[in-house]
Amino acid sequence: MVEIGKINKLTVENIGPNMVTVIADDGEAIKVPTEDFKEEPAVGDEVKIFVYKDAERRTIGSAKLPYAIAGEFEFLSVTQVSSAGALLDWGLKRKLFLPSKEQTSKINLGDTYLVHVFYDHKTEQVIASMHVDDFLDLDKPTYAMNDEVEILVVKETSLGYKVIVDDAHWGLIYHNEIFEHIDFAMRTKAYVKAVREDGKIDIALQPQGYKVVDNISEQILEELKRRGGYLPMNDKTDSDIIYNTFGCSKKAFKKTLGTLYKQRIITLGEDGIRLNEKGE
Repeated sequence: MVEIGKINKLTVENIGPNMVTVIADDGEAIKVPTEDFKEEPAVGDEVKIFVYKDAERRTIGSAKLPYAIAGEFEFLSVTQVSSAGALLDWGLKRKLFLPSKEQTSKINLGDTYLVHVFYDHKTEQVIASMHVDDFLDLDKPTYAMNDEVEILVVKETSLGYKVIVDDAHWGLIYHNEIFEHIDFAMRTKAYVKAVREDGKIDIALQPQGYKVVDNISEQILEELKRRGGYLPMNDKTDSDIIYNTFGCSKKAFKKTLGTLYKQRIITLGEDGIRLNEKGE
């Protein structure tokens, strides 16, 4: 059975001049415009098809995938505004409808808004909503430290950047823990730092604890070997130089140097770091 508003793996049954017919495991047939395919499929091929409804509530498919599917949050731009609602560009020829009742602020043509995409069983349409909190999981998440997650950067606050974690929870990246470029509306991989009592999640762009030390250790040792065993950097080096070289904070860099020094892999000097014979 196909999932409306989702990407389904379907089998090509017939290829016509304008339409390709694909079928689901239960035998349901769906028409997909031939022009949607980057490469013409063959009968029997398994293809990824986004399934949704047309204006007559007929189930249709697209080989072009939208910017967001049902269950996901995304920033989408407005292409048309009316009293009934707005149309959003989500990457498909048929625009995504944002009903007036699902809006939380005035909508302006050409502007971009954060919305949740979902299948509305009442109207039998895939639509959008700006009522973000209504679609987030209210249960306290069960993440552990350093669990890898996907985040969507929503907005900047006085504390840092507010993000949506795995399309399900609110999270925050603190300003003083950002050591790389971050953009509004970007999706990226991140790591759980902690889950607070209120259910919100502290997020880091790099793994925490020993994992980050191990990763930076490898980079430092590789750089030392590449430079013949000497690196003109130490714990007093400017933080920008450290980040541009190893992509980490000065705190993490100093912690790693301390670990390598205790293991007698490196020697620390006023002029830089030297690789001991043990580390060669």
